[in-house]
Amino acid sequence: MTITSKHAEYSANIDSWVKVDDVCKGQKAIKDKGKTYLPKPVTFEDAEYDEYLARAVFYGVVGRTHKSNVGQAFNKLPDFKRPDDLEYLERNSDGSGRSIYQNSQRALDLIQRHYRCGIYVDYPQVGPSRSRAEDKQKNAFPMIHVLNTTSVHDWDHIIVGNQKKLSFVKILESVATRTADGFGRETKDQYRLLRLEDAGQGDFIYTVQIYQQNDKGNWVEGPQYIPTDYHGKHWDYIPFTFCGAIDNTDEIHNAPLLELTDLSLAHYRNSADVEESGFIVGQPIICMPEITHEQYEIVKKEGLSVGSRKGFPAKVDVVQAKENNLVKQLMTDKWAQMKEMGARLVEVGSANKTATQADNEDSVQHSVLSLAVSNISEAFQMALRWCAKFALPNHDLAADELTYVISQDFNKQKYDAVRSKLIYEACLSGRFPMKVWYQYEQTGTFPEDKWEEIEKLIEQAGDGSLDVDE
Repeated sequence: MTITSKHAEYSANIDSWVKVDDVCKGQKAIKDKGKTYLPKPVTFEDAEYDEYLARAVFYGVVGRTHKSNVGQAFNKLPDFKRPDDLEYLERNSDGSGRSIYQNSQRALDLIQRHYRCGIYVDYPQVGPSRSRAEDKQKNAFPMIHVLNTTSVHDWDHIIVGNQKKLSFVKILESVATRTADGFGRETKDQYRLLRLEDAGQGDFIYTVQIYQQNDKGNWVEGPQYIPTDYHGKHWDYIPFTFCGAIDNTDEIHNAPLLELTDLSLAHYRNSADVEESGFIVGQPIICMPEITHEQYEIVKKEGLSVGSRKGFPAKVDVVQAKENNLVKQLMTDKWAQMKEMGARLVEVGSANKTATQADNEDSVQHSVLSLAVSNISEAFQMALRWCAKFALPNHDLAADELTYVISQDFNKQKYDAVRSKLIYEACLSGRFPMKVWYQYEQTGTFPEDKWEEIEKLIEQAGDGSLDVDE
């Protein structure tokens, strides 16, 4: 085994992750891979295959669905409560300028394509500080990194008592530097190794080590360092977790978009056959069933004009191949199957669907999204507590002091005139405060106030103490 070795589960799944990535990127990425996604028919020469590939049409169903799902999951701003010392996470949570909201969107993006991602919290290597103000002067803040699962090459666990603890994570990183003349840019790979070292007597210490290549291309280990919390104590676990579509363990299952990806590629191959068939036999063909050998030699020498005054001394027919909708029907069937699997398709007449039809079509994808965003919320709340342990003297915060929850209400309510009338009548009868109807008229949604707050507004409206300016 070497530093570049990979976990067996990584090697077993990397091809499917790359495939989903390519399909999400769209037609150019798919066609650039050529025969990988559109096999060459055995009777085709290279030039014929190039035309076959050029005529094929790839529909960006998976990419559209992917983006739509992320947009739906974040149509409401997540509920983020934190102490003032972690306010910077709303602006830059990973060191590259992504807010915590954008970082969690990235997590959902990766989970849809690869089933899971890695979430890792680190703190810069700086000397001890006398105060938090001094830490800020050093620009020392804990950061939450959402890692593409393709960059987490290896991992392992140990059993401590009756608990399974993460003991090893190997992360591939790319480090960019400017060339000596200042105009070029070079990118080099390095490995970051997170280990849980056995210190004896049941104690474990979390360590970090970087491996880089020297001028000869050999991997060289850097110094090992021990991260500490706010109080200077070492960690007895690795602040890293996997975040997946089903759960937040290290198990790997099929990515939510994998089956839709395979169906989209099959649809693409069918489209290539449809376009090829239409090009080859879709045009009228000249037929001369009674031509003699002498007449054939004349045609070869002088050509044959069709639709001109120039005649030809033989019977000439124009025939058209009979329509064959088999391959086209296969495309139509796959289109319907993609729709059943939760694909976001733009269809004529879709605005006329009933609420029941729309709910049924959304149910499959929403069940997947609901579980994924629930796992992301859990993982980010854990990451926030790691940030607090790095940055705060007291990191044992209550749930209402430090929390991050993504809403699972994916569908925005649509305004309904009948419902508005019923709400208005309920307000007039004193069963709701008029604020409920006003907000529904403005936004098409109900206020999220607790019932105790609604009751208080009703009482204030009844005794005349309600402040209408609020």
